[in-house]
Order: sequence, then C-alpha cells, then structure tokens
Amino acid sequence: MEPGDYAHAGVACWNRDDHWITWAVPIAYAQHYPDVLPQLGGPKNGISLPVLTKIAAAHAVHADYRTGRNCRPSVDRIAQISGYSERTVQRARQVMRLIGVATEIVRGRQRTLDERLASHRVGDNGRGWASVYALHSPQVVDKRAGNTSAAPHPEGRPLGRSSLVGNSSLTPTGKAGELQGHAARDQANYKRKLPGRQPDPRGQLLASRWRQNPRTPEWARRYSPAAWSHVLAKPAALGWTDRDLNQLLRDHTLVGNGNWIAHDPQRPILLLAGILKQHGDLENRPAALDDARQDEHDQKRRNIAACNACDEYGWLLPYGDIAVRCTHQPLAAIHS
Repeated sequence: MEPGDYAHAGVACWNRDDHWITWAVPIAYAQHYPDVLPQLGGPKNGISLPVLTKIAAAHAVHADYRTGRNCRPSVDRIAQISGYSERTVQRARQVMRLIGVATEIVRGRQRTLDERLASHRVGDNGRGWASVYALHSPQVVDKRAGNTSAAPHPEGRPLGRSSLVGNSSLTPTGKAGELQGHAARDQANYKRKLPGRQPDPRGQLLASRWRQNPRTPEWARRYSPAAWSHVLAKPAALGWTDRDLNQLLRDHTLVGNGNWIAHDPQRPILLLAGILKQHGDLENRPAALDDARQDEHDQKRRNIAACNACDEYGWLLPYGDIAVRCTHQPLAAIHS
C-alpha cells in the first residue's frame, strides 16, 4: 500500500538517522513529555527515555536513510527487534507522534478481500497493512503566525507546525530534501584521505579487501584504504581478515547488546575504532571459529579427493551391508 502523491506535503525530513536518534528524540522527549503524559493515561502508562530511544532506533532501521520516510515495520517486527512487548511499542509510537518526531502518513488497516487475493497470488499471506511513518526533527511552534496544528495527516500533533529549519520538503513527492547536504555528499561517492600521514601497508591491504567484500556496509567505501589503514593497522598485524571485521560489526549489533549502527554514520573511522576498543583483546579474532570450521571442512574434502579407498562422500569401498566411514589411510594399511 503506497501513500498518495501529496501524502508527505508539509512533513519535514530528518538530517540523519543517528542525529534523529541521539539528538531529536531526546530533545523532544525532554521538552514535551510532561505535557503529553496525561494523554497517555498518567505515569503508570508512561515510557522512559531509554526504552523510547531503543524502539525509535528499531524504527530508524526501516526508514529511508536519506529522508526518514517510508518507515513501515509492523508492531510485531519492532517488538522482535527491540525485545519489548507489542503494547510498549504501541505506546512508544504514540509518544513519538505526540512529541513531534514522527508522523503517521498512512494508518494501518486490514486488507480487503480483493487485496488479500492479490497479495496471495504473489506469495504474501499478510492480513493487514502496516502504518507508514515519516521520522523527522521536532516541530517548532511559531506563535507569531498563530499556528496550533500540524499538516492535515491522519494523526494530528498539538505541538505546532513542521520545522522551519533542516531538510524540510513541501513538494508533493518529497524530493526537495534528498539532494541537499548529507545526501548530496553520498551521491558524489567521494573518498577521504588523512593528510600528512603515510598509510600502514598491512592496514591498507586489509582495508582494501574489506571494501571489496559484498557483505561490508556501504559507509566503509566512503573512505579510501589509505584512510582506513591506521585504524586497521593493529588488527591486520594480528592476522585479522575482512570476515573478522564484518563479524565484529554483526556481534556489536546483536539483539540484547543494546547497540546499533546507523545506515550512514557521521564518523565511520571513529565508530570502528570505538568498536575495536570495546572488543578489547584483538588477538581474539571474531571469525576465528568460522575460519577453523571452514579449514576443517576443506581439509576433509581434500582428504576424500586424494583417497582411492572411498567414494566422493567418504564411504569406504567396496560397499557392504553396513556403511563404514573411510579413514583415508593408504590402501596397504587398510588391507593389512
């Protein structure tokens, strides 16, 4: 279900996902939460800032990282990511709407019979449509203009109209803010280098292989291998590979750790340096166990390929009533 052409008219864009989570949400919470608490039913139905921030981060993962729009995860999906109940997620969504950091562009609803039949034909067994949200900076109240309501969307917000600053877009399709500031630098696909320092050769080699790995996040390619070489010098000296770096990032964002990584972090090199410092013992490679399993598997395949006493699956020849695994010893040792 897609929003209409004018659905985002008057709704601001965010600057960045990390800026929205670490600045916009806490600031709006501090300013407006006491005012909206009665609408939640009092303190017993309230929500703390750490809980709200974690649920907001789960929403940010599903939004367009350039604009904050098209955020449409289901309540069940957010509950799985954040670890909180569906009722807590619903309260958090209500708070985000009331403090002015999210707008419900399209309200979720059950699908009609025709929609369910059409969805079933393409393998979608869902019974309803999730709400579509736009995540943005807090609203600014302009008392001089006498504005007391936001743009006419399904969920009105009593705190004022859309922000007059930042990447706001008043166009029907919401394209005005996409080519400004941070997004324009992304499209340029520039590379940064650290002046005045010679790159570390081993760190530069590791960075080059890491950037070529298809599993590596896109923000790593914003910098040249030379720029990454200094922060990767010590891991490279201890035998780290591109698989270790990606496994380190996955371990950092595991559910339950309470950590997250923005789609486009502001300072990726400092981010990776901090994660490496948090990892601690660099001799403990994150992907060492996976590499050992792979080496063991490859060695078994090589033993089978070089053995004349078993088939391609490692079963001893000739076949008997009982299948026996081959030990890949020389034929003379087997028949002696």
